[in-house]
Amino acid sequence: MAKVIKKTTTKVKTPAIKKAVVKKEVNKVITTPKIEVSTSKIAKYVNKNIMISPRKLRLLVDNIKKLSPVEALTRLKFTNTKAARIMVKALQNIIADAKNNFNLDTNNLKFDLIKVDEALKIKRMDKSHGSRFARGLIQKRHSRLVIHVKGNQK
Repeated sequence: MAKVIKKTTTKVKTPAIKKAVVKKEVNKVITTPKIEVSTSKIAKYVNKNIMISPRKLRLLVDNIKKLSPVEALTRLKFTNTKAARIMVKALQNIIADAKNNFNLDTNNLKFDLIKVDEALKIKRMDKSHGSRFARGLIQKRHSRLVIHVKGNQK
């Protein structure tokens, strides 16, 4: 009988060679674009039904829209008209709103928008006027006032 010889092959394990990993620290300067944060906000005032004709209110608004709200308020306090009394209340309201609710500096406020539009009309028949006033119709005109004030936060 013949002897069977088994050949065994063994794999020779080579020692693991540790490679030295060199970490290169590169100081990269990352430049981000500068974004200017706008801290300006807009405070809004709207009154939809003022019992004065829009024409009378526009005459006053055209004079004060170039001023700052604080200067306009001091000037309107010395104007003796119904439109001025209405505008004083509106300006006091929006300046207080801008100061307390939006934390805006009252000295740097500017008008962004002042708009006077026509609101509803109350029409009445008056027979004593007869043919005058378009068949005796009397129209009581009302105004709609919109004010936007822009300013920087404190």
